[in-house]
Amino acid sequence: MTNYRQDKHNKTVLRMRNLGPALLCSSLLFVADAFSADSNYSLPIREHVFDNGLTLLVIERPGESRVVSKIFTDMGALNETPGQFGAAHFLEHLMFKGTPTLGSLDWEREQGLQAQIQAAEDALEEEKNRARNDLRERGVFHDYQHAETTPRIDELQALIDSLNQQALELNQEGPMKIWYQAYGGSRLTATTEQEYMKFDLDLPADRVELFLRVEADRMENSVFRNFDAERMVLVEQRLGDVNRPETDFREAMNSLVGRVSMVYVPEGYANDFNQYTRRYERDLYERYFVPNNTTLIFIGGVTLEDMIPKVDRYFGHMERKPEPPRYQAREPLPSAEKRLTWRSEKLAPRVEVRFQIPGVGHPDRPLFDVLAESLQPALQSSLGELGSVSINTRVVHTERFGVPGSINFEVIVRDPADLEGAEDVLLSELERLAQMPIAEDEVALARKRLRTDWYRLQADPNKLAFQIGHFQVMDSWQTLQTYLDARDTTTPADIVRLVDTYFIPRNRSVGVVTPEGA
Repeated sequence: MTNYRQDKHNKTVLRMRNLGPALLCSSLLFVADAFSADSNYSLPIREHVFDNGLTLLVIERPGESRVVSKIFTDMGALNETPGQFGAAHFLEHLMFKGTPTLGSLDWEREQGLQAQIQAAEDALEEEKNRARNDLRERGVFHDYQHAETTPRIDELQALIDSLNQQALELNQEGPMKIWYQAYGGSRLTATTEQEYMKFDLDLPADRVELFLRVEADRMENSVFRNFDAERMVLVEQRLGDVNRPETDFREAMNSLVGRVSMVYVPEGYANDFNQYTRRYERDLYERYFVPNNTTLIFIGGVTLEDMIPKVDRYFGHMERKPEPPRYQAREPLPSAEKRLTWRSEKLAPRVEVRFQIPGVGHPDRPLFDVLAESLQPALQSSLGELGSVSINTRVVHTERFGVPGSINFEVIVRDPADLEGAEDVLLSELERLAQMPIAEDEVALARKRLRTDWYRLQADPNKLAFQIGHFQVMDSWQTLQTYLDARDTTTPADIVRLVDTYFIPRNRSVGVVTPEGA
C-alpha cells in the first residue's frame, strides 16, 4: 500500500508540474471524487502534494468561520531504540520550547550558551562511557551497581545546570501558546503515539497563516530549551501511569503478546528517562521532521486553492530530504499459546485473552471492528453473573496500527474462585463462533452502531481530521474510505473466517490476575 501511495503521489505531482493551471484543478478534483458513489460515507478530501513531498489535505466547509488545523509526522515510538523508550514523546515536549524567532529575547547570546551546553553534554557522555563498568547495573533486582556517579559527572551536570539557568533568562516560556491564544486559537494540543506525532489547533479561518508560520518554524528550527527540567515532566507523567494498578499488568500483557514490535513497548521505563541526550533527540528531529514525511490537514472555512499558495509560502522553501527509515520489524510467526499469572491485591481478579490481528491496510482489519461490536452482548450474556466483559483493540494508548496489534477480551470477575470458569466460558464461546455464527440481525445492528458512531465523529472536524491523519501515517488517507466500506459489508460468514484464522491456540495469549497467595 505504501508503494501504491507513493506512485500515485508522483503521478499527481507530475500532472501539477507539467499540465498547467487548468488541468491542475481537474487532477485535484479527480482525487477528491475517487470515493465510491455507492458508499454510505462522504469524505470530500482534496489533496495537493508539493514538489518537496509535503502533503496537503483539505475538506472545505464553506461558510464556517474557523478551521481545524493539524500537522502529522510519520514518526513515533516505533522509531525509538531500546534504552531510549519514550524519546519520541520527549521530543514532542521539546518542540514546544520555541525557536530562535519564537521565545528568544536575545538569540545571539542564547545561541552561544546552547552551544556550550551541548559541548558539556558531549563531555558528560564521554565520562559516562569511561566509567561504564562502575555505573552499569548488573543485578536482576537492581542491587549491584559499583557507583551511581563520579566526581566528573557531578561537575559536568552542575555546569550544564548553570548554563541552562543563564539561557532561561534569555527566553520566554510557552511562546507558541502565547501567539496562538492571542489570535483566537484554541485546542492547542500535541500527541505522540507509536506511529505518529501531531500538533493541532482550532483557529479563525482568516488566521490560518499563523498556524503555517509557527509550525514551519517548529519543524525547521526547534531549540531544545530547559532539557533536563522537561525530562522530569515525563517522569511525573510516567509515575501517574504506574500508580494506576492496572498499568503494570497491561504492560506485562503487551510484552507477552509481542516479542519484537515496538507497538507493545510503554512510553519509557524508569531508567530510560535519564538516558535521553540532546544529540539523540536532535537526530530524531532532523531525520523525521522533513517535508516528505509530513502531512498538513485543514477542515473548515478554507479552500484548497487558497491553501496551496499559503502553504507554499511557509513550507515551499524546504528541500526534500532523504527518506527517513521506515519501521520494518516483523513479529515472529505465532507458534505457541503464552500465559501470564499476575498476583495482585490492588487489581480486581480477571482473565484476559488476546489474539494478534492485522494492521490497517490489511483487508481483515476493519472486520474486527464489527466482530468486537457484535460479540460484546453475546459474551456478556453467556458469562451471566460471573463478571463483566470488555472487548478492545488497545495497545498502550492506541486502538489501530499500520502493523499487527491485538484484540483483547477481558472478563473481570467478582469472586476469584470463578476465574477458571470464566476462562473456560470465554474460550468456549469464541470457539463456538466457528460452528454457530452470530445471527445476521446482530451483525447488522453492530454495523449500524459503528456507522452511527462514525457519523457523530464526522460532525466534529477535530475528530475527523485526526482520523484522516492517523490513517495517512498508518497506510494512506485513501484507505479510510475502504476501511469504512468494508465494515458496512461484513457478514456473519466473514466473522466465522476471522475466528477460524486468528482465534487459534498458537496465536493466543492469556493473562490471569489473581490475589496474592492464591
